Amino acid sequence: MPLPNGRKRCASTLRSFLDPSGILSGVRRLPLLAVLLGCLGLASTASAAPAFRDRVVSTSAPRSLQATAQWGGPTVATDGETVTIYFSDSYPVDPVRAKAWADFMTSLVHGPELATVTIHLAPLAEVQQACGGQALACFFPRSATIFAPGDDPAPDTSAKGILAHEYGHHIAASRTNPPFVTIDSGTKRWASYENVCARTSAGELYPGAEDSQHYMLNPGEAFAESYRVLNEQRLGLPEESWDIVTSSLYPDATALTLLEQDVLTPWTANATRQVTEKLSAKARTRTYTVSTPYDGTLTIVPRQSGSANIGVSLLAKSSTVKTSAFRRASGASLSTTVCGVRSYKVRVTLAGAVTKTTKTTVTLSVSTP
Repeated sequence: MPLPNGRKRCASTLRSFLDPSGILSGVRRLPLLAVLLGCLGLASTASAAPAFRDRVVSTSAPRSLQATAQWGGPTVATDGETVTIYFSDSYPVDPVRAKAWADFMTSLVHGPELATVTIHLAPLAEVQQACGGQALACFFPRSATIFAPGDDPAPDTSAKGILAHEYGHHIAASRTNPPFVTIDSGTKRWASYENVCARTSAGELYPGAEDSQHYMLNPGEAFAESYRVLNEQRLGLPEESWDIVTSSLYPDATALTLLEQDVLTPWTANATRQVTEKLSAKARTRTYTVSTPYDGTLTIVPRQSGSANIGVSLLAKSSTVKTSAFRRASGASLSTTVCGVRSYKVRVTLAGAVTKTTKTTVTLSVSTP
């Protein structure tokens, strides 16, 4: 009797774990137990955690690992850029191979951060000595060091795809996204578009999570995977399956465009502009709309030319977020974390007793991400 589509996929996946003799073979992204449980209906897609594809390790790469037998070093690619890349002594010394990998790295969308990374390529068994038994690769942000396999660990998992993913972590570590940790949450434009902050607040995402339960909901891993997809599409490489992080973060065309912008023209600092509002007995209240396309920190610093009683309110969706009252030349700043809100209103008001001669000019210094 023909199997339903879901069971066909399960049977096919199970067969991929076995060689013709029925013995487990190769490295697969999903552990066999998870596949068995899923096929038996004992694990849902949401709860089945894939095997770690990689790890982001908070410590520096141990010197003992970097000093293991290897060859290579700074390698000049065809375009003249230099890539620091080492190979395990398990691979024969081969300048052609070294240059081919350097050319691959320079073909990826990148900026000047390429000069700051050190790459170590080795057989998977050696990689796992550095990264852990479940990992196919790892990245050490403190020392900007990547350990990755120098050959494909499985038919459906390429060494190039893995290295592109790891370099995505290096991209994130080389960018800023205050007040968020970029390597955990992703770069400014991409993370804002994917609504990482609001989804994290809602308990849907877990920035920086490397544990088996939440790894697939880690936006930092989704960013690295999106970077892999971006480069596979640009270079015409086969796009590998998206199965180690939640499908809800699979990048659409806009996400990839914003990610590429974050790589080539990184966000560096808030933009500040001045807004001037004149207040009098005839115009006691003025309201200004502030556009906030990116998540980050919004700050309003009010000043006035006179000595009137001034009230300043920052509102989001008609709800008051912060208020400030002052009579002197300047008032206390109003600051809030933009988290999924794409516009605010700033309301300035003449407070207290107002006469026909009461007037002042309020200047708002507006700093937006």
